[in-house]
Amino acid sequence: MIKDITKNKKIEEDLQLTKQQLDLFLKNTIDSIIIFDLQRNVIKVNEAFEEVFGWTEQEVIGRELSIVPDFLVDECTDIIRKILNSKHVMSFETVRQRKDGSLIDVSCFISPIVNAKGNVTAFVSILRDITERKQMEEALKESEKRLRTLINSMPDLVLFKDGKGRWIEANDYALSCFQFENVPYRGKKDSELATYNEFYRDTLFYCEKSDQKTWENNRVTRSEEVIPQPDGKSITFDVIKVPIFYPNGRRKGLVIIGRDITELKQTEELLRKSEKLAVVGQLSAGIAHEIRNPLTSLKGFLRLLQSSIDKSNEWYLDVMVSEINRIESITNQFMAVAKPQAVTFQLQDLQMLIEQVLTVVYPEATMNNIQISIEAHADIPLIRCEVNQLKQVFINILKNAIEAMQSGGKIVVQVMKLDHNLVLIRCVDQGCGIPKERIQYLGEPFYSLKEKGNGLGLMMCYKIIKEHQGKISIESEINKGTIVDVILPIPPLLEEVISDLTESNQ
Repeated sequence: MIKDITKNKKIEEDLQLTKQQLDLFLKNTIDSIIIFDLQRNVIKVNEAFEEVFGWTEQEVIGRELSIVPDFLVDECTDIIRKILNSKHVMSFETVRQRKDGSLIDVSCFISPIVNAKGNVTAFVSILRDITERKQMEEALKESEKRLRTLINSMPDLVLFKDGKGRWIEANDYALSCFQFENVPYRGKKDSELATYNEFYRDTLFYCEKSDQKTWENNRVTRSEEVIPQPDGKSITFDVIKVPIFYPNGRRKGLVIIGRDITELKQTEELLRKSEKLAVVGQLSAGIAHEIRNPLTSLKGFLRLLQSSIDKSNEWYLDVMVSEINRIESITNQFMAVAKPQAVTFQLQDLQMLIEQVLTVVYPEATMNNIQISIEAHADIPLIRCEVNQLKQVFINILKNAIEAMQSGGKIVVQVMKLDHNLVLIRCVDQGCGIPKERIQYLGEPFYSLKEKGNGLGLMMCYKIIKEHQGKISIESEINKGTIVDVILPIPPLLEEVISDLTESNQ
């Protein structure tokens, strides 16, 4: 009998070729490969497995997988069960154990081997040592953590953007400035972040335009930017923007650092005012000295003329005396600016003091069709003050109110206690008002809203109230009127002073 076995020979040759290719793959791949059966007994391993895990093929063939640490046995069993049921490949990262007991991080790939009937007969596991990669990732995370700690500890605003102006990273201070603590800011532009807080809309749009100018200038830029706050205040930042480019010139990123210089600006403003006051003091002393001498002569000769002048021309003399008195009053203001005056503080009834002031300004108010009324609480205590100086303050405030009411109206002076430590004197007029942007400059020398004013009157008011440990604040609205608040401290009662002294002695 002769039988044709050509087909069988072909199959054997194909199988032999496949086996050779498989052996070649197992030998040359850098990944560890394990073939194991359904009971997790090892059928085959490659040379890479022996090098990585330390076992030879003879040591593991026919034995249960020894590379799975005890604490991961249940997890491994669960994964093999899932593959057996689904017949799908699974890949994951885990930990495996070497022969010496050390653990390594691996990327694990397990594939089922299915026969012609569709049944799983074995598994192939490909393991790649990712210990070095994991260490690099951990080092990167640690480095990122240190960087985050560093930028959060900085007292400056720090912000990183990509080449399209989208936020990548921001420190806590930057987020707090825009109230973005709970906002998913990463990957969003300033204009997109504006929808999360409408209050900062204008500021964010301005920042986006400023970034664009930095890119166009192709260099580090430095500017001052102001971020308003919901409480009505604002923060001034000295902002440095550093553009970063790829070698081909394409935009890569933008680093923004902003330092809060609000206090510095306030200090500069105070220094500027101090310098101006020093100049005013020097000028005042010189001017007052030069004017007083001829004024004394003029006043003396006018007194001599009073007895010999004709009655019909007497009013000329009155005008001259009045004008000279006015000049003398101005020189006294100059002298008050030039050097401190010795003052004597005494207890005073505040309501009585205000009434005396109203008596002085009443004629001028009547001539301008203005009514002045007092609204005082009944329990206003005595205050410690220099009476004439406080009178000067309130006369100045009321005269300013009268001059602001060209069409007449009503001025209300309110006197009330704020608490047991403070008393408030509020002057409310119905005048032309003051622009908001100009209120902050009131009280500076030579700054006046009047055409012929010199700014010294209000400056003296601020100076006097400050010496009385008080405060002046002004609120105004155009064409509606102005509110001037003077806050003064209430001295402690005699019983409280004695009690404090007794406690300190004890």
